[in-house]
Amino acid sequence: MTLILGMSKAEGIYLSVDYRVTNSQTGETLDDASVKFLTVRYPPDKEGPNALLAYTGIAQLPDGTPVGDWLRETLRGQTEVIDASMQHLHQRLNRDLARYRVGLIVNVLVVHGDQRYAGGFTNIEADGSVARSFEYVMDELTKPFVFANGSGAARAVAGGHLNLLREQLNVRPRRVHNHMKLLATVNRRVAKVENSVSPHCHVSFINANDQYEPTYEVFVERGESVPFQMPMIWMGIDVSYVMEQFMRDVQAGTTPFPALDSDEVNKHLRRRS
Repeated sequence: MTLILGMSKAEGIYLSVDYRVTNSQTGETLDDASVKFLTVRYPPDKEGPNALLAYTGIAQLPDGTPVGDWLRETLRGQTEVIDASMQHLHQRLNRDLARYRVGLIVNVLVVHGDQRYAGGFTNIEADGSVARSFEYVMDELTKPFVFANGSGAARAVAGGHLNLLREQLNVRPRRVHNHMKLLATVNRRVAKVENSVSPHCHVSFINANDQYEPTYEVFVERGESVPFQMPMIWMGIDVSYVMEQFMRDVQAGTTPFPALDSDEVNKHLRRRS
C-alpha cells in the first residue's frame, strides 16, 4: 500500500512517497490522497540536522486518526535535539501503537552537513510477523545510498528501477528537480504493475549546503489531484496549518492570512500527550 524511495547524495537527501491506501485483504483502494510523509527541521536553524520521514503499514488508528497526523502530533511541541526526538517517538510508538499488533515501518533519512543517517522504526519481524514492540535503528551512511520500502519495493527492485537510481548517486544534477522527477518516474512505472501504489507521488529534497535550496513537489498528471498538504515541524513548531492556509488564500486570490483561527494555531503547537 505504499512505495517509499529515498536517496542520500552529496547535495542532500531525497524522499519520494506515493499517496495510496488499500485494503490489505481485498486490495481495494481506500484513499488516493493519504499523506504519508513528514519533514522535521531541528536546531540550530539552517545548520540542521534535518529529517525526512515516511511510513508504510497501518494507515489509520482505531480512533480514526491517520498515522501521518499521529506522527506530526507526536513530534511537535518541543524543541529537541534529534536523538531526544527519536527516542520520544520510539516510546510513543511502543505506548500507543504496539498494542494493536499491526505492522508499521517508519523510515527516517537525515542530513546534517556532510553527515547522512538512515534508519527508522518497525514492529515487523524478518519472518513477516508483528512483534510486541518497535525496534529503532539509526546508522550513519558513509557513501551515497538508495533504498525502497513498502508494498511496491519488490517491484522496484525486480524492474531494475533501483539500479537506475544507483547510477545517479554520484552525479550532481544542475537542478535537483531532475532527480526528483526521476524518482517520480520510477514511482509511476511501479504503479503500472503494482495496484497498491498510486501513480502520483510527493518528492521532497533537503539540501546539504547553500549550493541548493530545499524544495518539494507533487508529481501529478492530467486528471490526478491531491489536496495541498505539506506537513512540517520547524524547531518544534508544527507549521502545517499555516502553510495550508497560505496556499488556500493564494489559490482563492485573497490576501494571505486574513484571519488565522487562533484555536487551530494553538492546537498545532501542542504535542500529543
